[in-house]
Amino acid sequence: MNNYEKLKNDIYKALEIDLNAYKEQQMRRRINQWLDRHRLKSYDELIDMIRKDQTHKENFTKYLTINTSNFFRDVNVFKEIEEKVLPAIGKNNRPRIWSAGASIGAEIYSIAILLAELGIRPSMLLATDIDEIILQKARDGIYLNNQMNGIKDEYKDKYFKQLEDGSWAITPKIKTQVKFEKHNLLKDNFQRSFDLILCRNVFIYFTSATQSELIRKFVLSLKPQGYFIVGSAEQIMDPNAYNLSRVSYCIYQKNL
Repeated sequence: MNNYEKLKNDIYKALEIDLNAYKEQQMRRRINQWLDRHRLKSYDELIDMIRKDQTHKENFTKYLTINTSNFFRDVNVFKEIEEKVLPAIGKNNRPRIWSAGASIGAEIYSIAILLAELGIRPSMLLATDIDEIILQKARDGIYLNNQMNGIKDEYKDKYFKQLEDGSWAITPKIKTQVKFEKHNLLKDNFQRSFDLILCRNVFIYFTSATQSELIRKFVLSLKPQGYFIVGSAEQIMDPNAYNLSRVSYCIYQKNL
């Protein structure tokens, strides 16, 4: 067994993260950068540090699972969500929506704001991530100025309150609608009957086989004619193979 194979086994035991699902070259590079940054000389030293130091473990997990999120990320995608997707699923319906790989919650709160603007009441807004630390930040709903880029001033006025330290807190009206849960896409069960699932900028880190398996599981979790949205760099090459039709370059709809 080579060093990387041993590391994969050790990380799975310590963190329940299966590195076999991730693109190896990309993941090796990220881990080696972590070693350099923390002056660790080997994979064994890394594992020893993870086992002994809870803070290091939490920080490494956060780094490894690649948490990036912004409000209304990809303006053109959110324009289609606002003008096409949400009106379609909200017509005579209280939609169920899931943001997978939710990170700091910016995506699901963006959706909640648009629903409020459209007068659509959801029956469920679920946001999941593997990182419990980042989920707690999402539950708190407090954001620094540089995390507020992309939000219209009118939305800031209606759905946020600026705190004394200059940060912004999302209003209880929006925050209380969202349920945040820890969830591992690679090993946990998926809930069903969603009208919309967003899993954006997550697939690019996984192997082709893992991507395919996850897409199948997400489609099973959708209602017929439900929508599935991936990242702008994550087009599904053969949507028909998954019982999907392409609505636009990264928005898909489940067939009847």
